[in-house]
Amino acid sequence: MCSIIFPATDVMSTTESPVENSGQEDEPKNRKRKISLSNCSLCGLQEAKYKCPGCLVHSCSLPCVKKHKEDSSCSGIRNKTAFVALSQFDEMALLSDYRFLEDTGRFADGATRDGLVRTPRTTSKAKKLSACARRMNITLRFLPVTFTKSRENSTFCLTREKIFLWHLKLVFPQSNTEFSQRRVSDKKTLEQILTPYIHPTESDPVTRQKNLGHHHS
Repeated sequence: MCSIIFPATDVMSTTESPVENSGQEDEPKNRKRKISLSNCSLCGLQEAKYKCPGCLVHSCSLPCVKKHKEDSSCSGIRNKTAFVALSQFDEMALLSDYRFLEDTGRFADGATRDGLVRTPRTTSKAKKLSACARRMNITLRFLPVTFTKSRENSTFCLTREKIFLWHLKLVFPQSNTEFSQRRVSDKKTLEQILTPYIHPTESDPVTRQKNLGHHHS
């Protein structure tokens, strides 16, 4: 529950005279008139009656409001994080900030209840790989378990042989091509891995030309 403190000038005293009360009743009319001091920004013919919460454009009618949204792709939603000068910061701005913080709190609470967020950060397979890597003095970095690449990764370790069989993705940026290899032993050198793709004589000519990005005019 929140308490809203109104300024003392808005509360009428029981000792005020009828003349003073009538002056205060006229004040809201003057405030409403401020919007109508400018013409409609769309048609320019009528006095403005509405102000867009999103971009503060003045309009006079529903057709002009719709035209404004179509022409500018404006959502009509007020920017809750927009800067407000201290001289313009009033009770409504304070209440807006308070509600914004409440919405943020609800969103954060909802995220903690989401099933995806509650997914374990690691798996038994990742724990085994980490343990095996530490014994072999290898540093591993894991993607979150919700990532597609993490689910597709087939790397595993032969504990007794102390060998990693890697799932590799070979990327050739010159030709924008990718190749995947599974169960690649860590005993292989980089030259042996790349031989089928770029070796001058032992690789397929079409594949080699494509991967190296060679083009003949």
